[in-house]
Amino acid sequence: MSNVAELARLVEAGENVKAVAEAERLFLSGVSVQNILTEGLVAALRALSHKCTTENFQLLDVLLASRAMVEVIDQVVAQEIENGMDRIAAMHEARMDGDNCKKTLVIGTIEGDVHDLGKHLVATVSRISGIRVVNLGKDVPPQAFVDAAVRERAHIIGVSSLMTVCLPSINKIRPLAEKSGISPVIVAGGAAAQQVEKGYLDVDYVAFDVFDGLNYFTKLPYLS
Repeated sequence: MSNVAELARLVEAGENVKAVAEAERLFLSGVSVQNILTEGLVAALRALSHKCTTENFQLLDVLLASRAMVEVIDQVVAQEIENGMDRIAAMHEARMDGDNCKKTLVIGTIEGDVHDLGKHLVATVSRISGIRVVNLGKDVPPQAFVDAAVRERAHIIGVSSLMTVCLPSINKIRPLAEKSGISPVIVAGGAAAQQVEKGYLDVDYVAFDVFDGLNYFTKLPYLS
């Protein structure tokens, strides 16, 4: 059994912890993201097909395998993609004059939400486009956005949420910013934020995709 086939077997068996460890080992040994996905995760999905028929529907097995697959994607595949995006952005930054980075974006996923990949893509394309980016990561409390904006003298706060239940925390950012004596532009994004109006979130703009957000950032006036 090949290494990637072993990952597929672990996912199919619902061995989430072992599957994550195996995926991490495969990346360290040089296996590509594409092979992890096609020969590991997709292969596991195909192998599960016999458990999803009318005659033989094994819900628990399917749920366990799904959990293993999601954890491999979230903890390993997404992180590897993010690392690749960081390397690309770093190469562009190295060719840029630091004095040209006149806008600073503090960005993160709001408290209670651990979805990170879409936000990371916004951070990467912003860096490539000449915006200085401070990426706070995921599960970020409203006060942490404000503290970072004060510390970094940020022009923009970007906040992402994929989960509707986390939206009320976004409303806290502007009052906290005003209390700290700053007035950054606040931009929200993510599947949950896109379902509501900017007034509900108390933000200046709701971006509907990566490039919509970038277009808004680049049109903002430079700081003096």
